[in-house]
Amino acid sequence: MIKAIQICSALFLAMIFIPMCTTTYIAPDEIGVRKAVFGGIDDEDFSQGRHLDLPFFQSFYRLPRQVQFLDFKAFPIRNNQTNQFFLDITIIYEIVEGAGHKIGQEGLLNTWQVKVKSVCEGLLRVHLAQLDNESILNTDDRIRVAKSAVEPLNAQLAQYHVRVRQDGVIIRQIRFEAGYESRLQAQQQLGVQARLDGAKEKESEARMETDTVKKGIDKDVAVEEQEWNKTIADLRNGWEVKTATVRAEAQIYERRVRAEADAHYDKSVAQGERAIAEARALGERLKTESLNTKAGRTYSAILAARNFKLGSIRLNSSNPEFLHRFASMGAWRRFFLSDER
Repeated sequence: MIKAIQICSALFLAMIFIPMCTTTYIAPDEIGVRKAVFGGIDDEDFSQGRHLDLPFFQSFYRLPRQVQFLDFKAFPIRNNQTNQFFLDITIIYEIVEGAGHKIGQEGLLNTWQVKVKSVCEGLLRVHLAQLDNESILNTDDRIRVAKSAVEPLNAQLAQYHVRVRQDGVIIRQIRFEAGYESRLQAQQQLGVQARLDGAKEKESEARMETDTVKKGIDKDVAVEEQEWNKTIADLRNGWEVKTATVRAEAQIYERRVRAEADAHYDKSVAQGERAIAEARALGERLKTESLNTKAGRTYSAILAARNFKLGSIRLNSSNPEFLHRFASMGAWRRFFLSDER
């Protein structure tokens, strides 16, 4: 039982350590280049992962897979006008995809970066010399010349299986010699002052033009205002005349209508009073005519009898006239109806 455990443990340790001793791990940011003792450099680039590496027979070299930065600080350039300036430059480059093993096959594993730097120095020194005194101060010109250096750089770096990325030449800073720097600053100051004077002159011209335009506008506004005031006054006068005319016509109409109404009223009142008088006269006449009839006289007698009040009187019944005058209804009828026979 113990022997079996020892065998299993040995096998387990062998499964762990044998792969570790016979393989090499290539990281994601690396290019693996394998060299055999008897076969030389393999014709392939090894990517991330574990790859066979027999001890004493094979070995691995690692190259960078990510982009590389080559910095030049205070890189001296002398242009065609014999002026010298100093540039801070950055070159962004990388190994061509799938060509890492060729660097090993050509024996450049330890020197390829030095050779890349040498090529870049020589070409940039010549290529950037085309920047004259004016274009070196212009940002767009500097960027244009830097971009144009990518293609010739790649043409020369192809022998080392390296390429510069697009926009991979960056001019970060520019400096001049002390004396030239002073003269350049003075020249730039003069240029700035000249532009400032030109701007002030344009400002003065613009101010004069603005004042002229403003005066013209004020004049036009004054003329328009006068015309509008005249138009408003004419309209006001016209409306006042129309208003006075309407008011006068209204007063005339009122007086005429009022006079007609008063005359009609007086006429109507007179006609009414006349009708009342005629009605009263007719009533009196009809009353008189009705009272002159027999029935009218009877009605008058009834009214007289109702209104008759006999006071205290003494009658002598022995008087023969008593019976003749008051002893019968005929006597009383004759008394109230004197015309009764």
